[in-house]
Amino acid sequence: MGEKKQRKPTSTDVAELAGVSQTSVSLILSGSSRATFSEQTRLRVFEAARQLGYQPPAHRTRKKNGNDRRLILVLTPTLANQYYSELIQTLEDYAGSQEFRVLVCNTFRKRELEKYYLEQFSDNRISGIVYTFLPSFPDEAVRLSARIPLVLIGEKREELPICSIELSNQRAGAMLADHLYSLGHRHAAFISTPMDQTTLARKQRLEGLRQRFHERGRLDGVETSVEALVAPDSREEDGVGGSVPFEYATGARLARELLAREHRATVLVGANDMIAIGVISVLHEKGLRVPEDYSVCGFDNIFTSSIITPPLTSIDHRLWARCRSAVDQIVKQNDQGHGADKSAVMADKIEYAPQLMVRKSTGPARTSG
Repeated sequence: MGEKKQRKPTSTDVAELAGVSQTSVSLILSGSSRATFSEQTRLRVFEAARQLGYQPPAHRTRKKNGNDRRLILVLTPTLANQYYSELIQTLEDYAGSQEFRVLVCNTFRKRELEKYYLEQFSDNRISGIVYTFLPSFPDEAVRLSARIPLVLIGEKREELPICSIELSNQRAGAMLADHLYSLGHRHAAFISTPMDQTTLARKQRLEGLRQRFHERGRLDGVETSVEALVAPDSREEDGVGGSVPFEYATGARLARELLAREHRATVLVGANDMIAIGVISVLHEKGLRVPEDYSVCGFDNIFTSSIITPPLTSIDHRLWARCRSAVDQIVKQNDQGHGADKSAVMADKIEYAPQLMVRKSTGPARTSG
């Protein structure tokens, strides 16, 4: 007798393992907005589906080549940082003008959610994938890119063979350094969330800032320094339900730690605008003036940066141009038709120049004493 064919897991099996209803499983796995679920419930369902190897049924009206849905999957690590919500809205607007639709999957900075989404959309049911952060599973991303157009909006490691739409973060750090040095600042503090192999932009911004301060100081024969205050390596998670965003809280906490001890910094640089805004909140709390007591600046040029008090000096990422390039890469490859040589139509790297946005949060360095 032959072996009995193993039964494929169903959504009912997932529901039983996760301890929820079958309807809840369908709504959660489809990304439906018709109901809201706690993060714990969502994670239980995702984990149950992964354990069972459950695959949701493919769209019944999908055509044979699988790419006729004109759907772009966008993976984002968080929506608590306004940079990502602005990026997604820009992507969606331009993709719509090209008759593509966008499906947004928020990973909440959780590797297991990122992996789940990749597995669910690995069978060519989509026209392309846009990563807004460095993939946690680079090997899987590279494998997918051989079949599905995959673009990263952000910096990548040189050895990662996927298309990237970048902005030189090292150059951005140098631009800020030139601006601050011209105002008389010689000692800075760089405040950042954790730095690891998946957070290249933070490291590059710090490197650009430090290198340019050192170069300018060496030429003028003056001492300069850039102290890095980096949150300890820990899992980055943004809470829900009105909790304080992780990056804002990190900026506030590290600023308090700096102000509680002796230091030489006259300017506090956030690794992004959310961190810098957290820094400003603490300076206001302590009765310190910006920029008279401390100058503050950041990176990303999110909308909030232009309306806080004082408005924040920041680096603009040219989001519109970068999002347009990402969509264009996917559209171009899809237009080549089924079976086209993907390597011949996808760019390896497109880089845009950063733009300095000078506002009232930076001013002349205070004199000591």
